[in-house]
Amino acid sequence: MNINPVFAEDFILGLKAFKSKDYDTAFEQFLSLAETGDIRAQTYIGMMYFNGLSVTKNLETAASWYIKAAEEGHPHAQFYLGWMYDHGKGLEKNKQLAFKWLETAAKQGHPRAQNNVGVMYYKGEGVKKDLLLAQMWYIISSSKGMSEAKENMITLNDNLTKKQISQIKQMAKNCMVSNYQNCKKLN
Repeated sequence: MNINPVFAEDFILGLKAFKSKDYDTAFEQFLSLAETGDIRAQTYIGMMYFNGLSVTKNLETAASWYIKAAEEGHPHAQFYLGWMYDHGKGLEKNKQLAFKWLETAAKQGHPRAQNNVGVMYYKGEGVKKDLLLAQMWYIISSSKGMSEAKENMITLNDNLTKKQISQIKQMAKNCMVSNYQNCKKLN
């Protein structure tokens, strides 16, 4: 991840401005950092273009900033990029790329991405349909407080056997204990 400690104070100034809704100052602080490759600032610039904060809303420009930060490993940028591919907002709809980026963010612990990966497994969008993996991701996301994931988990539970539920719980445990490196079905 590209985060330059020399510019940490500039990022904090931008973040304080953003949180106080002084978007002009935030944009000015973040843009100079984003141009030097700071992935946190790139993500915020993407978010500002996505939502039209201090700049004219431009989903294509938002996507270009998210791509830069996502490729360098920023989980929020990966999530937003996956969402944009999934919904065809600012980028051509592409379920395979949506899954790729959402799964990448999910494996970095992003709860919304984890839920969305579950949805994609459930629907078979961008990936082969797999109810066990869908439920595994719902459990993981739900454990981080995502109410939507909990609702999805409860709904899907009715379609699973006790043996499958036991297997899924072990899969979720293996995934979480391995820091998301072992997120697959049991053999």
